[in-house]
Amino acid sequence: MWCRRQAAAAILPILLAGWLTGESYQALTTFGKSYSQAPKEVEPTTPPARICSRQPDCAGISSSSCVRTHYDSVTRCLCGDNSSPVNGQCEAQSKTLYHVCTGSEECNDGLICASPNITSASPPHYRVYTPQDKICLCDKENGFVEREHTCSDADILKTSLFAIIVVTCLRKIVAY
Repeated sequence: MWCRRQAAAAILPILLAGWLTGESYQALTTFGKSYSQAPKEVEPTTPPARICSRQPDCAGISSSSCVRTHYDSVTRCLCGDNSSPVNGQCEAQSKTLYHVCTGSEECNDGLICASPNITSASPPHYRVYTPQDKICLCDKENGFVEREHTCSDADILKTSLFAIIVVTCLRKIVAY
């Protein structure tokens, strides 16, 4: 009887510790066994894209542009979708804001291919281009406005806000 109490007293802390960690069942079923699960495969990470200061710095990387994104304060040679080139190649078919282009069909929706207005007051990410370069810019004629390295559809935003105000007013009128 004394041995049973002693054995129970020895097992009870182990069960309690296992229960508190949420692995009591596994601890009981794998006691004395080796961990045989294969290690997870680690996917290779893409190295950061090459840093650039002018568009010609990216000449050796096909379909890349010297751009700055909202998540990186450094200008880099990036593919049209702002991903890093793999083995010096880009697979992106269309281009986002600030990427070099030859025609608007290369740019994403809401963007047009045009020459940037480069002055001494231009943002630093414009200064990597020459006035002869053409890049994807927000299509201002169709209501797209540049804000924080993206283009937003100002007309849709205004229409949405107007609709929210109208619906809110109608709900208040109907409620009274």
